[in-house]
Amino acid sequence: MTLLCSSVLALLLLPLSLSCNSKRLPQEVRRDYELVKIDLRNSNQSVTTLLQNSPCPVLRYKLRRCASKNNTDFVSTLHILTCKMKHLKLSHTDRLTKSVLYSIRCPCLEKPTKGATARRRRRATGERQIQRLTKILCKAKAFLKHMTECYEMLNTQGSMAT
Repeated sequence: MTLLCSSVLALLLLPLSLSCNSKRLPQEVRRDYELVKIDLRNSNQSVTTLLQNSPCPVLRYKLRRCASKNNTDFVSTLHILTCKMKHLKLSHTDRLTKSVLYSIRCPCLEKPTKGATARRRRRATGERQIQRLTKILCKAKAFLKHMTECYEMLNTQGSMAT
C-alpha cells in the first residue's frame, strides 16, 4: 500500500518538479529588459506585418497574465508564455524566446514527440495552410502582448522602487 501511495504522490508532484526552478528575482529580470525589448519589438513587428488584413479569432482559453500583486509571478509567467511561444515554432519569435529564456535562466521542456501515425497525416494545402498559419500567428501575437505587459509591469515597479 505504501508503494502505491508513494507512486501516486510522485505522479502528482512530477509536473511541479518539471517546472522552472529559477531563483531569478524580478529585479534581475528587469535589468535584462533593455536587451529583450529589442527582440520583443522586432518579433511584434514581424507578426503584426504577417497578420496584416487578417482578423484574429478570439482564443478559446485565457492566457496567464502577470499579476502586479505577486512579484514572484513575473518570472514563472514569462517562462510559461515563452515556452508556449517556442512550441509554436515560428522563426519570427526564435530570437525573442532565446533571449527571454536566457534572461530568466530557465529552459523549456521539450514537447513529447508523436508516434509514427502523426507522420502519415496529409499536408495542408492552399487555404487550409494559410488558416493554420494565421491561427499560429494570432497565438504568437497574444503571447507577445502578455509578455510586453509583464515587462511593462516589471519596469513600473522598478521605477517606483527607486
